[in-house]
Amino acid sequence: MKKTRERICVGAVLVRERGHRRDKPPLVLLGRRAAGRVFYPDVWDVPGGHLEPGETSEQALIRELREEAGVTPMAWRSLGEFREPLPGGDGSLVLRLYAVTDWTGVVRNRSPEEHSEVSWFAVEDACSLSLAHPSYPKLLRRAASRASGDERGGPP
Repeated sequence: MKKTRERICVGAVLVRERGHRRDKPPLVLLGRRAAGRVFYPDVWDVPGGHLEPGETSEQALIRELREEAGVTPMAWRSLGEFREPLPGGDGSLVLRLYAVTDWTGVVRNRSPEEHSEVSWFAVEDACSLSLAHPSYPKLLRRAASRASGDERGGPP
């Protein structure tokens, strides 16, 4: 019997308030995937990537945000996960998503080979973009919701 493989990835929705303007909706960070990428080229996506061997999801979240956005997450909460078949039907992709609401460092595009640009968007503006996955509008709205509390996390 053929064993199917499962690739686990993490993704982060960075959420920032607009200064002291609580009457304005928060902003979310997205990156436009480079046009030459094999998977999901030239669409807007969240920063993140694959877990390395022996790495937890939280460790991967911290590493990926440092590598791609130049920040270290300090507070986050899970938005859940979804699964989908890998292209070619050889296994499945598991994407674990997190809302990150506090970090150290300044956001910048440290991986132009991954994302041709990164930008902050109001959630409804982000939902009108060409996104990497059809579930993203619901997840972006949930990430920006002030109703949920944060799970405090920090570098291991």
